[in-house]
Amino acid sequence: MSAQWVAVAPIADLLPGGSLAATAGGAEVAVFNLDGELRAVEGRCLHKGGCLADGMVVEGVVTCPRHWWRYDLRTGERQGAPELRLACYPVRVEDGRVEVLVPPARCELSLRERLLAAGRDWKQARGGR
Repeated sequence: MSAQWVAVAPIADLLPGGSLAATAGGAEVAVFNLDGELRAVEGRCLHKGGCLADGMVVEGVVTCPRHWWRYDLRTGERQGAPELRLACYPVRVEDGRVEVLVPPARCELSLRERLLAAGRDWKQARGGR
């Protein structure tokens, strides 16, 4: 299954300087209107999970409202630690709706499936015995 465009809001809900939090295809995203340039990133801060759509944006950098971690909305890089990055998603406007291109939702394994997989891995590590 490939990535898909998911409508998250009417463009009228995302005025210049505005932001919103949305769920798109199972992913939490934060969408920002940087003076007419739309950007979408992973919706939660990598530190403690603060909602980035609630953060303050200055010159294309959002500050997490919980513990002040700052991210460049163009690259997803954390300021001062560029090896830490938010996922960034393409954004477009179609028929008056803001759409975000998100990867397919991951299917979480049940506890039973995880235990069976762990047993297979253990058995394989012992030479199949």
